[in-house]
Amino acid sequence: MKVKTLGLIITVLLFGALIAACTTTPETTEAPVVEEVQPTKVTAGETLDGKKVCYLIPESGNAFLSGLTEGVKEKFAADGVEVMIFGAEGNATTQYNQIENCISQGVAGMVVMAAIEPEGVAAAVLEAKDAGIKVMGVPVDQQGPYDAIMHTDQYEIGTTMADMACDWIEATYPDAEDDSVEVAVIGTKGTENIKRRTEGMETVDACGKAKLVQFVDVPETTMTEAVSATENIFTANPGVKVILVVGDSGAQGAAEAIAAYAPDNLAEYAVFSGDVSPATQDLLPKCEAGAYRGAVAIGGSLDDLINSTYTIMKGMISGGDYPAETLDPLTTFRCEPTPVEGAAKHPAP
Repeated sequence: MKVKTLGLIITVLLFGALIAACTTTPETTEAPVVEEVQPTKVTAGETLDGKKVCYLIPESGNAFLSGLTEGVKEKFAADGVEVMIFGAEGNATTQYNQIENCISQGVAGMVVMAAIEPEGVAAAVLEAKDAGIKVMGVPVDQQGPYDAIMHTDQYEIGTTMADMACDWIEATYPDAEDDSVEVAVIGTKGTENIKRRTEGMETVDACGKAKLVQFVDVPETTMTEAVSATENIFTANPGVKVILVVGDSGAQGAAEAIAAYAPDNLAEYAVFSGDVSPATQDLLPKCEAGAYRGAVAIGGSLDDLINSTYTIMKGMISGGDYPAETLDPLTTFRCEPTPVEGAAKHPAP
């Protein structure tokens, strides 16, 4: 099958809750919750021992995805189920071939996360189902050929990021005039899900004091790519104070570039992300991530997401009950913003 190669969609899901201060208690939006199922052998119906599950992700080097997949693998290990993790490294053909490989191995179930080329993947999913394999799609907005899906509103992720950025601007530059705090967005519009997230991020321009001056399209928002994109932003618009980035790895790269660009004035800058790694989650509420100020997360805590994925897939491969659709809640982690002493009414130089 001919598969179109598109850019990497990496940003998918995680956790947290709106942190009003460095020590506030997280809150989550209303969403269906999957109760925890402890990893025990199935005593009625089909046994799990000896079964295999494929977990297909778009990028193996992403810290969030690594924590998620390894957590699910560990829970299934107690059931005697082998979870095989495959990273496509942003290549649609690789991802398709990995699905074909899983079919040939006779696995009992698959989790396909962030399909790089959805049409090609959907065809491969149909092949898997014909072979008797149960398949979960994440994040998938429509059921399509999948037995179960987990998803969220990508546009809302972007607007939530924009809201956090607006809050930070208002608190950090209380005397700034309208349209005077320059903002840039690092995202991509090459794939439907992340296009919606990016469009949500761009609503930051509606914030009174904010002025969106630059959009940088980066299909694969790795740390390295984000460092380069941020350097280009400061070259074209040296007055930029806020950068919104689609995912955690990119946000870390942007913060790294800001630390090199303005090491003595980090309080004047902010970066916001559309997902968050476990390490960053620990740093954000303590304001210990440099210019990285906040992130939107999907699915509650990482443990919640691990448990939800495990519980649903366990039901799928054991012949038990499982929800056909799971809507993940959106939550946020952030460092409480404070006014910058002596900040000018016109932040841009």
